Amino acid sequence: MNESPSLLTINWNDLKYFLALWRYKRLSVAATKLGVTHVTIANRVECLEKAMDAKLFFQNSKGFHLTKAGEELIPYAEKCERTLRLANESYRSGKEIRSKIRIGVTEGFSNYYLSEYLPAWLKGKNIDIELISLAGVTYISSGEVDISITIGPQKGANIIQKKLTDYTLGLYASKGYIVENDAIQNRSDLVSHPFIGYIEDQVFSDLLKYQNEIAHDLQFVYKSTTIHTQRKAVRTGLGIGILPHFVSYNDDLLAPVLPNFLLHRELWISTSKDLHQFKDLKLTWDFILGSCAQHRSRFIAL
Repeated sequence: MNESPSLLTINWNDLKYFLALWRYKRLSVAATKLGVTHVTIANRVECLEKAMDAKLFFQNSKGFHLTKAGEELIPYAEKCERTLRLANESYRSGKEIRSKIRIGVTEGFSNYYLSEYLPAWLKGKNIDIELISLAGVTYISSGEVDISITIGPQKGANIIQKKLTDYTLGLYASKGYIVENDAIQNRSDLVSHPFIGYIEDQVFSDLLKYQNEIAHDLQFVYKSTTIHTQRKAVRTGLGIGILPHFVSYNDDLLAPVLPNFLLHRELWISTSKDLHQFKDLKLTWDFILGSCAQHRSRFIAL
């Protein structure tokens, strides 16, 4: 790699395309995220490579990957990106400009908690929220979201994170199922009952592989990738399901099975250290933390 490329030959805007291709691996995906064509991405990265006098990517069937020179450029490109965002925040601070904050969150927490409280808090504020609710994980290091809420902490550089709340999971069935079937006195009784749960090879986190923590020979008759569809199946009386307390909370159709048997997990909130300096993001961050602390009974079965 040329150790001293001329700064005058570098188009700093090309770093944006370089970072997008690194984060999304494919030209088409990076182009969609930036609202340009894949040809634009390819051309701008090629121009950056010429200016740097180095090959920044190699390509295989799984997409584009960084060369050693590309890896060396990443921290400098990210620093430029962060500096521009901080400069923009400083510029905005004296003006009435609406903030846009993207929050990536697991679909269960979004559907059964955050979507209930966040819109009410947002009223009258000069903030626009984009809530990305997925049966998966959004990573702060990818640059795709400003705040991420995950099961367990994230890994990566330049991240600030905090435990949002502990939560419990328990065994639940419909009240009709409880009435129609033999009483369940202990865990050994569970093997004779139909179960509802996750599809193992589609689970996005090892922390969700809790089915074997109950028993190794459970009879699963219905599996789904989302907690919402699992809850609906349990409510029909099909069988027993493993649900977070905040999903089953105040559901009149559900009843706990072996209520003293609980699994324990944690939700974590994260953002980048630089984004955390933004006033409106900090307001949103503080609200989510405060709200979960206030409604602790929704997350912990007592």
